[in-house]
Amino acid sequence: MRSGAASSKLETLREAISEIDQRHAEGENGFFADDTSDAPTAATGAASGSVQTSESEEISSFANALSFDDDDGDGPEDFDAAYKKAKKTAMNMLAMRDHASGELRDKLLKRDFLPAAVDELIAKLQKSRLLNDEEFAHRYVRAHRERRKLSRSALKRELNKKGLPAEIVSDAVEDVDGEDDLARQVAEKKAASTRGLDHDVRERRILGMLARRGFASSVCLKVTREVLAED
Repeated sequence: MRSGAASSKLETLREAISEIDQRHAEGENGFFADDTSDAPTAATGAASGSVQTSESEEISSFANALSFDDDDGDGPEDFDAAYKKAKKTAMNMLAMRDHASGELRDKLLKRDFLPAAVDELIAKLQKSRLLNDEEFAHRYVRAHRERRKLSRSALKRELNKKGLPAEIVSDAVEDVDGEDDLARQVAEKKAASTRGLDHDVRERRILGMLARRGFASSVCLKVTREVLAED
């Protein structure tokens, strides 16, 4: 709305400037009147008065075109409306799944909600504990460690993408252990699905799977060789 109003006013400004420039160029309406002429006759005086009136109207029009006062400003009513819409959208997102504060903020801003309204909403959601980054990080680690078999490194990477502070990420993955055991589970599953293929092909696929899960190269090599030797 604000952009459309500004564009309309700019167009009016351009038209006013163009018209004035054209009249200057053509010497119309006395823009180039002879300053050395004697006192004007009644007729020329009337014409002069007409010129002054015309100029006054044009200057007024020009001034109006320059005015960018906008009735659609970010007043209290606009803020309240933006806040309500952002809140409704945020609650729908949180009903679908947990979000980190930064993640939710980014999503709302991408939908062009008023930044000030988004910031206030995030603060209120945090205060009410509907947003809690520490709890979110720990739940995320537990769920994705179990379901996706992600390594500590991969979990850190995923949490960083959520915009969580470094200290919260470090605390969430600090107690994660059993990297070798988890890597072995991943390797065994991949080995079972590649049984019957050449040894080198199976090795590459298992190593690739482990690497994508974020396991260290030393762990990847160790468990891959052990699993293939036992298969």
